[in-house]
Amino acid sequence: MGSNMDIKSYLKSATFEELSRWEELLADEIQRRKAKAHKIRQVKTYSDGASRGNPGPAGIGALLYDEADNKLVQDYRSIGTCTNNEAEYRALILALDHAADVTKGIVECTLDSELLVKQLNGEYALKSEKLKKFYDEVKHRVNKFDAVQFTHRPRTHPMLKLADKLANKAIDEAPVVREP
Repeated sequence: MGSNMDIKSYLKSATFEELSRWEELLADEIQRRKAKAHKIRQVKTYSDGASRGNPGPAGIGALLYDEADNKLVQDYRSIGTCTNNEAEYRALILALDHAADVTKGIVECTLDSELLVKQLNGEYALKSEKLKKFYDEVKHRVNKFDAVQFTHRPRTHPMLKLADKLANKAIDEAPVVREP
């Protein structure tokens, strides 16, 4: 590929065989980087879900940091209509999925939802059948790690404020669906 040719132009002009070779090289590089990433011993996650109307339009935000407080991931997504507690669970699931990409070790999950933390730590019974599905998804993901800790912090915690901003940004940026 020439230095003056941009990637898109190259990809459009490449033969199927050339593209297949690049696909193999990219797949190998992705696997190499994932294997290297799993050497991270511990990550910290901060997640938050937001719902306007409860239930209403909802978004989730997640942040991951390594042991030296280097940001690894910042992600946010619109998740349609749901309750605030459902959004909180879905934000945690997003954070755990990202954590699984970088470690099999220790994951510290910090949330502003006291309800979720107490449910996940076995201090509160889970009464909602709808939330039980999300609870089970979280517990399934926890099995991928050596240890997972759930900690409640006030929403004024700087990283949780950022996760909340991300969740609300997801709602703000979501396409508006008009009912006929």
